[in-house]
Amino acid sequence: MKKAVHLDPESTASVQTMQPILAIIDADIMCGKDETAREQMLYNLRHYRGNGVKPLWTNWLRQRADLRFTCLIHDVAAFNKFMLDVVRSVDGVRETNTVLSFGGRADIDTLLELEMEVSTNNMVAVNVMIDVQPGMDRQCFQSLLDLPRHPEVKRVWLLNCYHSQDSDLMLLLLGKKLTSITGYIMSWVRTTPGVIDTESQTVMDWRWLASPQDLVDLAELFFTRMTLDGEQA
Repeated sequence: MKKAVHLDPESTASVQTMQPILAIIDADIMCGKDETAREQMLYNLRHYRGNGVKPLWTNWLRQRADLRFTCLIHDVAAFNKFMLDVVRSVDGVRETNTVLSFGGRADIDTLLELEMEVSTNNMVAVNVMIDVQPGMDRQCFQSLLDLPRHPEVKRVWLLNCYHSQDSDLMLLLLGKKLTSITGYIMSWVRTTPGVIDTESQTVMDWRWLASPQDLVDLAELFFTRMTLDGEQA
């Protein structure tokens, strides 16, 4: 039996105009409750209705067997209620961790194809968390954008998260072979001036939750239709 999601009336009220924030939330799930917690979380996210927070997609982190989902925040107060009522109320959630991004670059066309690529074409998606030397942030960000093409690896996005405790940049890579992605990280990403360290996380089971309008907002507010390789998408 699915639990009903109770929403505060304030979550559906008119939200104040603010620059939306992209939030990436990791839900650490207790051993033995992976399936039930995942299904309840997906149910809650799919049935959430509110103007302040827009869930975009979910996926699994292979190494940790934890659930990660991404959303657009239009109202911080609504996001607080969303985390309490929709996420942290799920039985089996041990703890949550949130990374906020206020901007970045992405190949929107590749992003929109991710669910099909991961689920039907046996593509591997890897999230690379990058530590940057303070003072070299802009130079490092641009250098990563300017990396040459790779025949077996696609760069999906490069997000800034400088205020995060764990990393300064988040790079999502897509490819058919994990070895190709690993080689790309070692040869190109980790040798970029300003990069101090990296941590890689394999992403699985990509599921879209966003409406078409949410994706339009995502493209307009955070990203550009200019691909990461500098050519028109």
